[in-house]
Amino acid sequence: MPHVTHRAGPIEVTALLDCDFPAGPIVEAFPDIAPDELLAAKAASPGVYTEDDQWRLRVRAWLVRHAGGLLLFDTGIGGASSPSQAWAPVTGDVAKELDAIGIGRHHIDTVAISHAHDDHIGGVLTDGGEPMFPNARCVIQQADRDWLRDLAPEDEEAAAGLGLLEPLADAGILEVIDGDHRIDTALELHHLPGHTPGHQILRIEADGVRMVLCADTWNHPSQFAHPDWPSGPDNHHTQAAASRRRLLAELLSHPGTVIAPTHLAESFGEVRSGRDGLAAWLPLS
Repeated sequence: MPHVTHRAGPIEVTALLDCDFPAGPIVEAFPDIAPDELLAAKAASPGVYTEDDQWRLRVRAWLVRHAGGLLLFDTGIGGASSPSQAWAPVTGDVAKELDAIGIGRHHIDTVAISHAHDDHIGGVLTDGGEPMFPNARCVIQQADRDWLRDLAPEDEEAAAGLGLLEPLADAGILEVIDGDHRIDTALELHHLPGHTPGHQILRIEADGVRMVLCADTWNHPSQFAHPDWPSGPDNHHTQAAASRRRLLAELLSHPGTVIAPTHLAESFGEVRSGRDGLAAWLPLS
């Protein structure tokens, strides 16, 4: 399948499909949404369901080609030694996807981690425990690192996540930021907490064109119309809903902004107001 790329002026963003598999019953993936409403939403959004109503989980990373170099937004689930192997039936393909478009791991100069769930940070290390992208600084929010540190003594998943970050810190390539952070004139990381305390998105704006890599702000298309619907992994439901509403208002005030969610069926889309007055996801690819 050819790689899908969208542009914001001179900046190119390419979707890298890390993996695609059934991740268990969708009513368990979104346990705080009424099951009848969630199953009814299949008619409008069949791409995130399997035939037997499992959550069809895509995991993506994003290659951003910009004037300052090559940025990778998220790293996927990782390889055989990644903590994600406790729940994922496959290993991730980000490195293979980069190879397929002629990008070596050493070419990446910045890795921006949207948040510290292992389907986003799982690929920061090789199976040998070395940095997967040895020439890249790896940027993560302080709030997520602190969150992992607080949970690690009693939570195996958090301890494993922290174990992915420590080798990067030891190598001197972990950059911990606190709040919004401008990478260059066209790229800005924006702290949007709720899914995790340090969840962040990447805003891109060049030549009057806007794009947002929105990570796990929305994990189901119906969350655009129903921003109070929580994702199962949302750390703080009220804060996550407030973040969805805030970003939704921003997108609707800038029609034509391309957005790139990690887990939806399509890699790029836009948000529009429907005839019913509710926001709707409009896929572009």
